[in-house]
Amino acid sequence: MPDKPYDAKITETLQTVAELIVLKPKSEWTPWLLFLLNELQAILPSQDYADLLAQLEEAIASQLAELAS
Repeated sequence: MPDKPYDAKITETLQTVAELIVLKPKSEWTPWLLFLLNELQAILPSQDYADLLAQLEEAIASQLAELAS
């Protein structure tokens, strides 16, 4: 992601969510992130959700490549 978005309320909420998720066992981290995606899917039109998943796939691949280097 070229520029990180910022909204005080959303940023604070997502930071809190991240902190709470990592307190769970590692085996629950992915299901919690998938829960968030399912919540987005429920409110987005199908094409917008597909576009979001494609953008996430690209961003995750980029982060993995950075970690590997």
